[in-house]
Amino acid sequence: MDVLSTTKDAIELVVLLYERYSDYKESDKTIKSIYTRLDGVQVRLELFEEYIFTAKSNLRFRQVKILFKSLENITDILHELLERLPASINVSKKIAWAAWGKRRVERLLSDLAAWDEETYRTIFTLDMLSQIRGQDSLYQRLFDTGDHSLTATWSLSRRIHSSDDALPNLPISLSDIDITYESSTNLSDRFLSTLNSKLVYLEAHYVTNGEKSQKQAIERIAGVFRSPDLPSMHLLSCLGFAENYLSLGRCFLVYQVPGPDAEIGKAEGVPTLASALDREVRMSLEDRFRVATEITMAVMEIHAAGWVHKNIRSDNILLFIDEGKKGTKRDARIGTAYLVGFEAARPQVQISDQRPESDLVKRRYHHPDRQGGQDTMVEKFDIRYDMYSLGAVLIEIGYRKTLRRIFAVKGTQQEEPLPGETEENHKRLVDYGHRLGDKMGSKYANAALSCLTKSTQKGKTTDVLREEFYDDVLLPLKQILEGFKVKASK
Repeated sequence: MDVLSTTKDAIELVVLLYERYSDYKESDKTIKSIYTRLDGVQVRLELFEEYIFTAKSNLRFRQVKILFKSLENITDILHELLERLPASINVSKKIAWAAWGKRRVERLLSDLAAWDEETYRTIFTLDMLSQIRGQDSLYQRLFDTGDHSLTATWSLSRRIHSSDDALPNLPISLSDIDITYESSTNLSDRFLSTLNSKLVYLEAHYVTNGEKSQKQAIERIAGVFRSPDLPSMHLLSCLGFAENYLSLGRCFLVYQVPGPDAEIGKAEGVPTLASALDREVRMSLEDRFRVATEITMAVMEIHAAGWVHKNIRSDNILLFIDEGKKGTKRDARIGTAYLVGFEAARPQVQISDQRPESDLVKRRYHHPDRQGGQDTMVEKFDIRYDMYSLGAVLIEIGYRKTLRRIFAVKGTQQEEPLPGETEENHKRLVDYGHRLGDKMGSKYANAALSCLTKSTQKGKTTDVLREEFYDDVLLPLKQILEGFKVKASK
């Protein structure tokens, strides 16, 4: 796996392509685009060469593997470009080029552009990884996914581990939000509105008797989650907090909804995955896999950054949907999934005082350790608890039903579980996972089961669970999704 010689070979391919394309008509727009793109690719490959030469002795096997895979991708594209333009250009071959060869080359140009952008991120990120947390294995695994959100994760991590003084103070007046002051006392705990003509999502956080530490915790969340890069992690950027303490002792965190999703359609209430499942929205198989992958990616990235969620459920997944006109029998247009509901979240290093959930439905999303009696305290939150809750959501996506419908829950509140209830809840979820293969395929079913079973195995360290979460959950889901993209490109 000699990345340096492979890079040199790729550069030679670019030179050969220059020679081949010079025989074609330069006035052709496609040929001009090829010249421009090849310039960019050559520069990027030379950067690759320089980076590998200077860092060669310090490159780890995983880094070499990443670089080699990237070089293989560009070599394949360059070889195909050569095949599309034969060296001997007679009249018949020129006609073939105009008829079908050009269209394929134009698609290859798009592939080159994507590679060019990804390569820049590759070089930048590998250099970045060498400077943070001693090359933490989770960051390495995040990079292996090829997701563009790694730098956003790193930035979020910096904010999470910074002092309160280093975070921005972001107060917002309720009067600036598109609601009247008189109605502010009757606001629900979460709703959509507008701020400066932009769609925003508001989420309430309650404070007991005006406790200062609780207010500070809310303000800290606002500062930590203030970044335009967060949507790439399937999180919303927080614009600030709007106090509503005088009436109901609460404060709203105000999140901006990204433009493309804000334009999908006017939602009645807050559009969540749970509401879509309950309404039996027609969601394509590909969209279901995509939503599952996006949320899984979000879970891994927030843990990589050093934060925990604690309340992963389908009603805490924001999902804008355009169902089209009534009566149309077509799949709905599904927007990007965003993980919300961070009201109980805090950095991983802190001990949790979160007591078990009394809501009968919400309890079923929780790890068995959190379904115990009222005096049960979770010693420390780590990825195992969010991993388990994600498994429950993957079950919902697979069956296209919320846990309320799957379990046919009757009633709403019960302070403590009945004897044996926790074990029965877990067993039933796992049983549903075993029967998921005929609906979503064995790879998806195994990913859901890994969340439910590996997170409940005793004696596993957080690092081991993180590795398993990547290998057995995130990676298989991304592979499934990539399969859809390959089919679409053919």
